[in-house]
Amino acid sequence: MKTMKKAFSLIEVIFVLTILGIVASISSQIIVQVYENYITQKALYKTTTKTEIAITQIVNRLAFAVDGTTITRKPLSGPYNIGTKDANWIKLNDIDITNLAHQKFTTIEWIGYDNDSFSAADTPYWSGVANYNSTAGIVPTRGSFQSPGSRLNLANDIIKNLSNHKVSLDGSVGTLPAIIFTGKEYLKSAIAPVASEILYNPACMGLVNENNTSCISRVSMTNNTTFSFPDNKQKTIYERYRLAWSAYALIPTASKTNKDLFDLNLYYNYQPWNNEKYTDGEHRLLINNVSVFKFTENGGTIQLKLCATENIGQDVNISSCKEKAIIR
Repeated sequence: MKTMKKAFSLIEVIFVLTILGIVASISSQIIVQVYENYITQKALYKTTTKTEIAITQIVNRLAFAVDGTTITRKPLSGPYNIGTKDANWIKLNDIDITNLAHQKFTTIEWIGYDNDSFSAADTPYWSGVANYNSTAGIVPTRGSFQSPGSRLNLANDIIKNLSNHKVSLDGSVGTLPAIIFTGKEYLKSAIAPVASEILYNPACMGLVNENNTSCISRVSMTNNTTFSFPDNKQKTIYERYRLAWSAYALIPTASKTNKDLFDLNLYYNYQPWNNEKYTDGEHRLLINNVSVFKFTENGGTIQLKLCATENIGQDVNISSCKEKAIIR
């Protein structure tokens, strides 16, 4: 007796094809959704990471800004054509982010003290303390001073290496670093000591007018614990000081990929006390495709907000923002 082989009926074939079509449609939608989620998460991770790295680098440098040297500028013309005229700058401490006029100020510039050689060892390579042997209690004016506890030969090596041999304390290469006296000075009087706050204006540090460096002093090392002022200039000596070899600037430039965004660049290794501007220094791209860069300073605390954008196609952008405060 022959065995009959059953075949699929037309209805069964149609039913199977329908099910396969439904499964394929659902699968393709799932695959597309998974891919879109991957692209979105990748872009979000990228913008979050680069924004975090960029603002951390800014904070790490601004944390060592010399008090009273942070300024901001606004363009002379165009969105990112930064000028250097006196009328186009204000102290960062005077910025009000709610003021529409202040929102035109787009840069930060400052002088950073040399934290690298100060904190390179348990004992700082420059102590930050000046011993001027004032027996009369009057702030002296001299051509040199002792900095007890310093090891200026080691500080000199670090400064030379970090500046790519552009700056040195011993004058062997490049130009000289600078000293800024800080804090309060107690002057003796006939009745009682009087505290006088040492307040400086960035306008006299070469940041605004390179010809005015009256409150910042170029220095060299005479020996391991002695600073001297070049050209036999006599300077007023106070009890505390900061040693600096570089100024820094955060400068926005127009984005090459999006007219509504900008790139943020870090300028460094330039010396305003040697008649240099930020354009005389080195620079690196810190972060691109920035949509927001806001800053303010209040009582020594600097607040920053940085937002970056990543395009994922078809005019779809992913943005990430970071805010940080620098308390000094």
